[in-house]
Amino acid sequence: MAKVLLHCPLNISRSLVQMMEEFCSELNEKHGVEVEIETQPHRPSEKSLFEAYLERDEIPDLTVGHVDDFADLPPGFLSEHFRSLPGRFPIRKELSDMGFTDNDGYFHPFVVIPFAIFYNKNLLEEADVPHVWQDLLDARWQGKIIMPDEFRIVSLVVKTFMRTDFSEKFDNFKTNFIQQGSPMEVITAVDEGRYPIGITNIAFARISKQKNTRIIWPGDGLFCMPQVMVWGRNAKEPLFEIGDFLMSRQVQTYLSLQSFVPAAPKIPMHELVTDNHCNLRWKGWNSFLEAMKGRRL
Repeated sequence: MAKVLLHCPLNISRSLVQMMEEFCSELNEKHGVEVEIETQPHRPSEKSLFEAYLERDEIPDLTVGHVDDFADLPPGFLSEHFRSLPGRFPIRKELSDMGFTDNDGYFHPFVVIPFAIFYNKNLLEEADVPHVWQDLLDARWQGKIIMPDEFRIVSLVVKTFMRTDFSEKFDNFKTNFIQQGSPMEVITAVDEGRYPIGITNIAFARISKQKNTRIIWPGDGLFCMPQVMVWGRNAKEPLFEIGDFLMSRQVQTYLSLQSFVPAAPKIPMHELVTDNHCNLRWKGWNSFLEAMKGRRL
């Protein structure tokens, strides 16, 4: 029985699992390879399934989703226990030019999820709208920026890189940012005018029941989280076809419709992404993983 571990945002996790289960059923008929898909629970009290595997000295045949699960591996562990497949799943030029190709061949992004800033248009004049991330650390935003609970991936990433990139002003993060509620609760709080500014992943940021919100795409690019495919060293060859499926038009189009950045080269990007030139704040795999080290502990 091949083991696939999936750890993706809740708003796409269920659909991805359904699509993957249907494909894996066909894969079994074709190659006689049974696949079990385990999904990481989204409750803070639930232990990381990836950590649980490692504690049992087991490696999933395929790990799909948040790359920060790999941030705390000891030196040499990745090359010893996971399979290097450079060039096996090529990505679109826009992402490759920004450094999303892992030349070592372990991390294969199938989508990149931007984290968006948005604001209530009834509370802020155009001249008051922040233009870059560092603007959010100005004293005038004290207690006025809301984003989801601190255990959620958007909050982990944004807090981590605000600290890393703007260390001199990071003390203002604690007074300016309120980390509270689910992504939808954050959207509602800004939409209803309880906060002027919010941060969620871009798919949630587009939703506004009362239509009072607008997205800000900062000039220095949106922080983001690549969703990756990583194969265990002992994964059987037919399991690579799951990667082909995740890069297929069916899956990639679904991801693009969420305003995420599809990794497959020929899939059109959402107009929100193209209108902003796919401007993402990304400094490479080593920088990302080093910054995220220990953040979930």
